[in-house]
Amino acid sequence: MEDKQSKIQIGGSVGGSVTTGKIEGDSSSHVGGNVSFAINELPSSSEPDKPGIKELLTQLQAAIKADLNLSDDDKKEASQQIKIIAEAGKNPNEGEMKKLAKKATTMLKGIIVGLPAAAKLAEEWNNILPLIAKAFGF
Repeated sequence: MEDKQSKIQIGGSVGGSVTTGKIEGDSSSHVGGNVSFAINELPSSSEPDKPGIKELLTQLQAAIKADLNLSDDDKKEASQQIKIIAEAGKNPNEGEMKKLAKKATTMLKGIIVGLPAAAKLAEEWNNILPLIAKAFGF
C-alpha cells in the first residue's frame, strides 16, 4: 500500500475582520485591554446627566471584572461581548451594527442569568440593559 500525501498551497490576502466570539490564547488582562480600547474609541455622552454607550459599557466592564460569581471563562466571554457592543456603538443606527449589538446583549444575558439575583453584576445589568437597548433602538 502506497502512502501519498497531497499539498495544497493557498496564497494571497483577505481584508476585513471576523468576530467569532471565541477567544483562543488570550489572557484575561489582554482581553480586558482590547475591550477598554474599543470602549475608549466611543464618544462620551453629550448629556452630562445621562450616560451614553461609552459610560454604560465602562460601568458594565468594571462590574464583570469585580464579580466573584463569574468564572474566568465567563469573564472572558462577557468581555468579548462588551467589545462587540462597543464596536457596534461606533455606528449604532446602522442595521448590521444593531444586529451585532442585540446578539451580544443576548449572549451577556445568558451569562448573567446564571448569577444569584443579589450579585452586583446582575443588578448592574438590570439597570444598564434598557439603556443600551434604547441607544441601539431595540
